[in-house]
Amino acid sequence: MSDPKQKRKDFWQLHVPLGIVLAFCAYATVIEFARAQEGVTRAWVYTFQWPIIGIFAVVIWNRYRKHGSLTKSISKYFRERAKKFEAMEEESVALEPIVKDPDELAWKEYVTKMQQENPPGGPPERA
Repeated sequence: MSDPKQKRKDFWQLHVPLGIVLAFCAYATVIEFARAQEGVTRAWVYTFQWPIIGIFAVVIWNRYRKHGSLTKSISKYFRERAKKFEAMEEESVALEPIVKDPDELAWKEYVTKMQQENPPGGPPERA
């Protein structure tokens, strides 16, 4: 269970803002519905827009409530995914065939030869 301090923090940082946003969305929906009834056709769009914004606020509230921060959950997901790829790479290196691609070997020989003739780091200093 979480401590009372965390519950208090969640109350003020999660639940109160959600209540304010949902109250505003409900108020705006009622106002826009009244305008739509008066004949303002554009108000019908807003009548449906505000409940969608309220649903979005609930989704974001739930995400923060479950995972803490949105960036924490995203970074955790990608860290776990990177670990999977690293494990797959280590496994593929262990299973790598002894015979390599002849074109790759030729390229590596060419690069080695070029580095011996012209070492990396620029031209040698002249006396």
